[in-house]
Amino acid sequence: MSNSRPSPPNRRPKTLEVRKKDNLFQRAEVLKRNREKRHQYGEFLIEGVAQINLAVKFRWNLRAVLFAQDKPLSSWAQELVSSGVAAEHWELAPDLMAELSDKDETSEIIALVEQRRLEPAVIPVQPGGLVVVFDRPASPGNLGSSIRSADALGAQGIIISGHAVDIYDPFVVRGSMGAIFALPVTTTASHTGVKEWVDNARAQGVDYQIVGSSGKATDLVYAVDFNKPTVLILGNETVGMSRGYWDICDATVKIPIGGALSSINVSCAASILMYEIARQRAGY
Repeated sequence: MSNSRPSPPNRRPKTLEVRKKDNLFQRAEVLKRNREKRHQYGEFLIEGVAQINLAVKFRWNLRAVLFAQDKPLSSWAQELVSSGVAAEHWELAPDLMAELSDKDETSEIIALVEQRRLEPAVIPVQPGGLVVVFDRPASPGNLGSSIRSADALGAQGIIISGHAVDIYDPFVVRGSMGAIFALPVTTTASHTGVKEWVDNARAQGVDYQIVGSSGKATDLVYAVDFNKPTVLILGNETVGMSRGYWDICDATVKIPIGGALSSINVSCAASILMYEIARQRAGY
């Protein structure tokens, strides 16, 4: 992946020294493990070249970059630090940097990023569009992987509905491999927010079909014409789609499954369903 980045804002970063477990360190540390604090501060942490490059490329606000004091940095890390892309530089004692990093080998850079709280209205309405909805997802790893697949397989946006895992949970962000920065990942309280988005799209002349996925469905996935603009619904890992989604679906489909087990996890299901949509649209 290219290390190129857009021109940073014209600002002079403030340098802060973190030599002990002071308020700055505690603020960073709590962002890793506490959902309420992430919401309170409106921030989250990321690390890794690919994730940080994507956050910068798609113009997310980096409030701070964290790096170890007096430790040589790679040319990539040096360029990032000197670019002025972040408002603050936190120079950490090496042992504190190692404690914050989730990598086996301590990351050169950890970035503290401002959250974006997006509503479904930001997702573009497109003829032939695809929007993927996750109803009350509970597994951070599954959601992260699904976001990555949605980006790879042509979705224009994602809607997370109901009581769900935090989209800025470290396992979600890491599982997405940075796709969360490239794709609008939005939230809504329930199926009514999804129905409102679809109604608005139809008012604009784009007739999205709403297709739900469930092992209880009658039709197999390849029986549905996905060349139409589609909103794809994936239910909770344990209990499936809520009643509200069943009521608004134009069709429901299931994935044919053999073998001893009767189900697959939601990340695998999402990838299979989105691949079938992409396959049909590619004409093969």
